[in-house]
Formats: sequence, C-alpha cells, structure tokens
Amino acid sequence: MKRSILLVVATAALFSVITVQAQKDGKKFSAGFGIESGLILGDDAMKESFGAEFGFSARFSVKAGPGYATFTPGVMLVFPKSLNINEEEGSADLKVGTHIPLKLGYKYIIAEKFFVMAEAGYARYTFYSTEGESDDVLKQKAGGFTYAPSIGANLGKFEVGLRYEASSLKLKGSDFKVKPSMLGLRIGFNF
Repeated sequence: MKRSILLVVATAALFSVITVQAQKDGKKFSAGFGIESGLILGDDAMKESFGAEFGFSARFSVKAGPGYATFTPGVMLVFPKSLNINEEEGSADLKVGTHIPLKLGYKYIIAEKFFVMAEAGYARYTFYSTEGESDDVLKQKAGGFTYAPSIGANLGKFEVGLRYEASSLKLKGSDFKVKPSMLGLRIGFNF
C-alpha cells in the first residue's frame, strides 16, 4: 500500500514538472492547488465527535473530450467538536485527526465558466486520542472507498467548487464500519 501511494505521489510530481497551463480551450494540461474546508455530515458517531475539516489539495488535469480527466490528492485535518468525551469507563481526549483522499475524476465543462465534476477513489482517516491519566496517544486508522460529486465555476486562473464527499471506511483491525460524509468548499488556483 505504501509503495502504491508513493507511486501516485511520484506521478503527481511528474505532472507538476511538465509545463502546464490554465484550463482554457486548447490547453492540454493543467495543475493547481486549493484550500478546502467542510462540515461533517452523515455518520452519527462521526458527526457527534467531529465538526469540520480543513486542508489543502492538488489537482492535475488532462484535456479529455469536452472536459478534463483529473487526479486530486489532498490532506485534510479533521477537527473534533470537543476535546473531551466522557465515556462509561473514564474519559477520552480527542485530538485533531487526518483525512487523506486520493481521487480520480472527470470535470465536465457545462458552459464557458461552469462545470460539474465526479470523483472517486480511496480515503484514509487517522484518529488520535488519549485515555484517562495516560499521555500515550492512541491511533486508530480507517480506509476505504470515497466519492465526491461537485459543481463550480472557473474564474480565470481561480476555481470555486462546492462538493459533497462521502466515504465507506473499515476500521483497521475490526469489522466496524464508518460512513463519514462532508459538504465542502474548495477555492483553487490553476497554473
């Protein structure tokens, strides 16, 4: 798994070295980065503990038909609603978690500036907490399928998009499944 992630990152880096141009008619390649944030929705257990995500993403695009085939890696921080959670056997202190999505998609240009987009891929979440008097940080990982439909507008070199992202995750070392979702906003810059 680590090798495949390294391969994907190396491929993305190669795309960024290639001379790229903004997404306009006649341009074959585009690369950019974006700032993202969103509110946690969906899964009740996730929604009770965590409130929002914030992070950065890169987007690499190749002209394909009336739109662009895309690859979007990113890293998001998942913020807890409260740092302390009282449980029956004591208390747990939640820490900021991480969400790392790797998505492939297609961005279809509807009109001159507007687009719809569909992405799917793999998401990995890592949650951190401490329990009781101990300062030991407990790490819980979950990974699985993710998909994200979105709409937006290209404003010159800038891009604004609104998306719904949902994941179906399996916690590592157990059969427990989590299905977090998020309503998010991405503000991007394309080269």
